[in-house]
Amino acid sequence: MTTTKAITALTCFMLPLLALAQAGTTAVTKPDGYVACFTKVWLTDIIAFSNANDASSAQAYLDTKKCIPLAGGVKVTIISVDGSQVQFAFRGEKLWTVRSALTK
Repeated sequence: MTTTKAITALTCFMLPLLALAQAGTTAVTKPDGYVACFTKVWLTDIIAFSNANDASSAQAYLDTKKCIPLAGGVKVTIISVDGSQVQFAFRGEKLWTVRSALTK
């Protein structure tokens, strides 16, 4: 692959992610299967529970409303991005989710 083709391919991949990373932009939640948490720490925790296959701890976070399931197709406003984690606003609430849960 030539350098020009590699740069073009990378640009096509990165531009949607860069657009999503800008505070104040809107995004839409992807189909069901993702969660959002009320703090970044709780999001980090539930990701760790998932990686460790610790369903009971993850369920405890859902039961206590530290995290909630995301419905698909919901329009949200991006507040900030920290690596793969995104803070967004929806109906006056600020929540954290993973970048892959949102689309432009």
